Amino acid sequence: MAEKDPSESGSIDVAVSTPEGKPVDEGSIPVALDALDSAPVASGRVKAIVAAEQTGPVGRSKRQKAVEMVSGGVEALGSGIGTIGEGVTKLGEVARMVPLVGSSVAKLGEGLTSVGESVHALPAMSRTRRGRLLLRSALVGFVLVFAWISVIVALQLRSHDTPDFRPDAESILIEVSKGGGALDSVYETASPRFQEMVRKERFVDDMTDMNKTVGKFLELSAINDTIVTNGPTGRTGRVSVTVRFEKATCHGSVSFHYDNDDWKLLGLGIELPPTLKISQAEREERVQACKDPLANDCDVHVAAEHILAQLRDGKAGEVWDAATPVFQKQELRGAFESIQAEHRAALGAYQRILRVTEAKVIGGTSAAFDVIAQFEKSEGVRTTFGFTRTGKAAPWQLRSYKIVVPVPRAADEPRRALPKK
Repeated sequence: MAEKDPSESGSIDVAVSTPEGKPVDEGSIPVALDALDSAPVASGRVKAIVAAEQTGPVGRSKRQKAVEMVSGGVEALGSGIGTIGEGVTKLGEVARMVPLVGSSVAKLGEGLTSVGESVHALPAMSRTRRGRLLLRSALVGFVLVFAWISVIVALQLRSHDTPDFRPDAESILIEVSKGGGALDSVYETASPRFQEMVRKERFVDDMTDMNKTVGKFLELSAINDTIVTNGPTGRTGRVSVTVRFEKATCHGSVSFHYDNDDWKLLGLGIELPPTLKISQAEREERVQACKDPLANDCDVHVAAEHILAQLRDGKAGEVWDAATPVFQKQELRGAFESIQAEHRAALGAYQRILRVTEAKVIGGTSAAFDVIAQFEKSEGVRTTFGFTRTGKAAPWQLRSYKIVVPVPRAADEPRRALPKK
């Protein structure tokens, strides 16, 4: 078959190139290609991946997970706040006895409970853009309000901090139980308001009688209640206690007054149990000065006799010199001597003590001696003595003295001559 000219055959010249992309020159040696380069080419169709089909659901899934996480956290926060609110409400019920603070804490607990319920419902709103914005605003506002309330409550609790009165009450009960000079120390260190309301003799008398009734103090069994109040006269506190004594267990209360940066005794009361009874005669027997107040071995009677004898002999100055400083401050020495001279002129010379109406020793250091004395011009003159001493072995000192001069009777007055008609 005759060869045709390539130009007439209708074929197309194909330019062969090297792997580097350069045309192959005539006479060059062909280079074999590897299997990958010589593999047949696909049709050229490219499978497109639409972004809406893959990236869209993934983005929404991530946002949904974030919203669910935030919602779960908010729900947990709401539940926690509600629990805190219930706890604060119970705390307010316990602290309701504290003025101002108890009611404030209770109201705060109710408010926290309501806020917790509101926060717990917020996740339902977070599914929209407006809801998320509202959620963020609510959380910021809640943090600010909670911080403000916390500061106010902290200041109130700090300003109304209830002190622990147990050590002070126990110390006072121990000193009172000692009796004697310890009672004087308790009275001197008490609040000025207490000293204005209660005389020292009355306090010593009552505490001595209490010691003899219930016996020695053993322990402060319990603190039942504590109240602190602020009033016109200052800050006061009262603690209700259960006290165990040697003879009985009693309920009582100890009151305090805040004076000069210290809590001082304002009052002490002990309730005797019904099973522990004591008669008035037994009470009087406990404080009587002597079995026989007219006997020569009764030291109070001896002291009174000595003073009356000195006044009879015109030695009022010596009586004043031996008296207590309290007696000397009440009346000057010259005035005392002048008054006793007038009494001696009106009553005559002292003779003897007829009867003792009261002879009482309080705590061994304070005594009251009330007698009916006989004078030269009067047979029944009431004379009252008040004595004190530093210890049971020390001599009695005159603390107070009072004599009642009887009013002159008509028969004792000199008769006046009738005017002549």
